[in-house]
Amino acid sequence: MCGLAGEIACTAQARADADRALPMLQAILHRGPDDVGAWQDETGAACLLHARLALVDFQGGHQPMTASDEHVVIAFNGEIYGFERSRRALEARGIVFRTRSDTEVLLQLYLRFGPDFVRDLEGEFAFVLIDRKLRRTMLARDRFGVKPLFISVRNGVLLFGSEAKAILAHPWSERQLNLTTLNRELHGVFLPQDTLFDGISAVEPGTYLLVSRSGVATHRYYRLAPEAAGTARLSFDQATEALEATLTEAVRERFHGDAPVGMFLSGGVDSSSVATLAAAGTTSQVSAYSIDFVATGESERAAAEHAADHLGLRGVFLEVTAAGMEHAFESSIWHAETTVPNAHGTAKMMLARRARHDVKAVLTGEGADELHGGYAYFEHAGLLADAARGRGSGLAGFLADHGPRDGVLASITPKLRARLAWSDGGGVPYAAMRGRVANRGVRFLTTRDFRRQVERNPEQALLGWLADLTPAARRLDDVTLSRFVALHTDLPHYNLCFLGDRAEMAHGLEARLPYLDSRVVDLLWRLPPEFHRQDGEGKRVLRAVLARRLPRTAARPKRAFLTPAAPSGDLLCGPLAQRWLSTAAVRRAGIFRPVGLVAMRQLVRTGRRSRSMGFYLRAYLTMALSTHLIVDMFCDRFSETLAQRSAISLGELRIRLARKRQPPRAAA
Repeated sequence: MCGLAGEIACTAQARADADRALPMLQAILHRGPDDVGAWQDETGAACLLHARLALVDFQGGHQPMTASDEHVVIAFNGEIYGFERSRRALEARGIVFRTRSDTEVLLQLYLRFGPDFVRDLEGEFAFVLIDRKLRRTMLARDRFGVKPLFISVRNGVLLFGSEAKAILAHPWSERQLNLTTLNRELHGVFLPQDTLFDGISAVEPGTYLLVSRSGVATHRYYRLAPEAAGTARLSFDQATEALEATLTEAVRERFHGDAPVGMFLSGGVDSSSVATLAAAGTTSQVSAYSIDFVATGESERAAAEHAADHLGLRGVFLEVTAAGMEHAFESSIWHAETTVPNAHGTAKMMLARRARHDVKAVLTGEGADELHGGYAYFEHAGLLADAARGRGSGLAGFLADHGPRDGVLASITPKLRARLAWSDGGGVPYAAMRGRVANRGVRFLTTRDFRRQVERNPEQALLGWLADLTPAARRLDDVTLSRFVALHTDLPHYNLCFLGDRAEMAHGLEARLPYLDSRVVDLLWRLPPEFHRQDGEGKRVLRAVLARRLPRTAARPKRAFLTPAAPSGDLLCGPLAQRWLSTAAVRRAGIFRPVGLVAMRQLVRTGRRSRSMGFYLRAYLTMALSTHLIVDMFCDRFSETLAQRSAISLGELRIRLARKRQPPRAAA
């Protein structure tokens, strides 16, 4: 895991300049505390900047890395699993490698097979590769968006960075809030290319760009196939065996490298399954890191402790308090670069800081819920579809047991679902219905001036994006379509951001995600729907795998990972909220109505509301709090904030780079 930044000329007149781009590297040094590197093309075609977290080949993996004839240069972020097989195949062709790193393997694969080599990569990655002979640059991102990559075109130059703040640090950036994206996020609508900043977009997962002085071309090399959903012809027992074998291999491959690897363990089905397979596959004791929300009735310590003890793991428990989260919340927003409805990512960032004392990488359970349809709202989607078609439904009973904490919105009705359907037979993604019902709350909370500047129905943008991505999605049922959308939108835009990459890399910790191994994804996507959920039981096939070793954990009901109500409420009544939800702060930002936030804060303080209403109040107030912090840190006071939060000054960075040797060369 590393940080990338730099410039690429995409017009005939433009010139890249590494010294001009250097503040971009300063902004993301936390991603790569072990090493820094820079490369500048003498013709001004491009420059690369790199901050390295060394996990493989500590001595030989310095970046940017060049081929021996110097016409190809690469800067890489992430991990390629099974790269040793590709290395052996290339060695059989006569290639002599000068390092042990996966970076050099990528460079050699490009030299032999061109840009399409990315289709065969297994891993979590983002990289930038410059081909000086062909006068083009390739930027690529992994299939599911585990590793981030952002771009912006300014004055004929394409700026790129592993985080948006890298681009915001460039002297040409304007640092303006993108109100359209903010409005979508307030409605719970996420699109994979969106960012909160004007002129900056994310490279979509499963795509690569080819940039030359004549412009930028986008190529999609991977997309989950809607038509493959549910097509596997396996019995339930066969599916269980297949999943155990495939997931075991994915876990095994992610314990590679020269640095110690641990795991995050919540005690739930997803992380416990990874822990079970990891413990069975190693003779050494693995450290498992868990959050303990103290002084609440919602801590998962007991469940995580049971799993760790049973599997022989070294359990490490971080006690998280309201005071600790308040202290870390502002920093977590700086790293996440997005609005948030809950402080759970703050707690995750605190856990990453603790884990980094012992390990450099951790395995996590992200992606399992989207693949299996594990969240309760997926079941809600199916019940709504049944009711809309006049079928018998347990909708009322379901809503009596589930609420907004589970992601279930009772205000979504069969009638609303029918209004958003593409056709009588087509499904509706839950995210679109979620966006539609959020309209009333957003209208109450936001100013008239804000609403005049943004789209009225963000859910239509989601449906339009989906139609452009693949018309075949229209034929999916509601639950499968909701899984498809969640994998392509919520997962990379939010879950892998605030809860994943940015929370972990704030402290230079790499996360590895076995559930997003392409072989695991392909298997789970092709399994029949009833193998995922039936008669109210979710993740049936994964629970069957886990039940062989941890039957008590396998029987646990799904719990969404959220900061409990008590510390969330304390955060919203503390000094941080008093400052950033004050009338002066609200008016200065001009997004929310002061009277609306005042009323909501009063209700939170008095506690006079239902459990569901309390959840909504805390969610909207936390989004307002994070929005105001983003406006302040990224738009109003970016240079000052960067100077305060960067590991070293720009002058110190220049000195550090001057001491570095030339980029390492790979064999021809």
